[in-house]
Amino acid sequence: MIPLPTQIDGARFLAARRYALLADAPRVGKTGAAIIAADLVLAETILIITTASGRGVWLKGLAEWSVFDRRAAIMTPKNAGTTTADVVIVGWPSIADPKVRAALLARRWSLLISDEDHYAKSFEAKRTQSLYGVPDGDLLLNAQALYATADAVWPLTGTPLPHSPADMFPRMRALCPDRLEADEAKGWPDVTRYDDFLHRYCVVRMKKLSNFNRIPVIVEGRNEDELAARLKVFFPRRTQEDVGIRPPVYDILPLIVSDRMKRQVEGDLDRTAVLAAAETGATKELEMHLGPLRRLTGEIKARAVVDAVKDEFDCGLDKIVLMYWHKDVGTILEDGLAKFGVVKVDGATTPANRDAAVAFFQKPNGARVFLGQIVAAGEAIDLSAAAVLWFVETSFVPAHMSQASLRITNIGQKRQAVVKVVALAGSIDEALQSRLLTLWTAIRKVLA
Repeated sequence: MIPLPTQIDGARFLAARRYALLADAPRVGKTGAAIIAADLVLAETILIITTASGRGVWLKGLAEWSVFDRRAAIMTPKNAGTTTADVVIVGWPSIADPKVRAALLARRWSLLISDEDHYAKSFEAKRTQSLYGVPDGDLLLNAQALYATADAVWPLTGTPLPHSPADMFPRMRALCPDRLEADEAKGWPDVTRYDDFLHRYCVVRMKKLSNFNRIPVIVEGRNEDELAARLKVFFPRRTQEDVGIRPPVYDILPLIVSDRMKRQVEGDLDRTAVLAAAETGATKELEMHLGPLRRLTGEIKARAVVDAVKDEFDCGLDKIVLMYWHKDVGTILEDGLAKFGVVKVDGATTPANRDAAVAFFQKPNGARVFLGQIVAAGEAIDLSAAAVLWFVETSFVPAHMSQASLRITNIGQKRQAVVKVVALAGSIDEALQSRLLTLWTAIRKVLA
């Protein structure tokens, strides 16, 4: 493989540092850069933490990018402790498994790569504690933390702030704690404790759940320039535009349905409360308000999308990617568009079947429709045989949407990629999707 200039720069950046974050946007080439960097530092033993879909990507990447013949193996709870491979690849859920964790802690690693490190954005999660330790006031209890067993640690993620600036705290607390200390000359306060970090870099409002219970809700960021300055020497970020990839064009696709269907979608929803929850990113509250109506809305949209896609094909469209959330929605799309050739990737798809589905879609005469569950098909795959992607359903997590939307972009993509969010015209769904798209756009601008 011939590396891009940005991959060479990224590899050199990592190789020169014990702890460093590579935050290049999706499809810019983080995997190749990290493997080149591993070769540059002559890493003998490597632990790679990644997603289920990423395990095969790393096996393939090591074979393509590395000049060394390292033995690589995937570790699961079933085979924990049985492998002595030079490179061990493990899934994020597995690092919290007692058997896997014990086996990993028993070894000393030349290098630890935490791929899709946004999975470790909160110290409340067991996987974050397994990787970065447990904060205790000014201290970080890291005796049983995986990062402490490695000579070098390089987190990789194209979405370092999936929700807010608070998501950066765990990796900073573990890997560059000095950047959290006070600097009187620059006017920086000490933010070693999470509460201090949270209130310095986020606007937090208390949300009333009941007369006896309130919870903090992050509304927006604050002092972003100061946080960026603290992070300046910790990570580079190159966008798709930096490597010649044009970003997608985003828009809402309103579909017309009957008034009866719109009433089904509306139910007895509190429109004001739903849109307010979307405004503040209150995922749990959105789920509570929408409940089973969310699946019903998806099914209604799926049937309308089937007709719309048929029209697009009649007008000359070659291929399309359709992203969805609910299994039943995927089934409706698969049945309705079967005659055009359909491949599907969801949470139950094995790595081998996933690779086969992607390969068949990428062929010029292969399937014309790719169906992907947003999370399961949102990372580590190339769907650039299509230049059009529709979100039949959306995720309330902006990072999911950002990752999935970039599947149709690539250095070899010659056409303008177009991403559309399907909405039911004239319903609360259209207002909700427009609000979510606005928030999603704001996050993309911050990380651009």
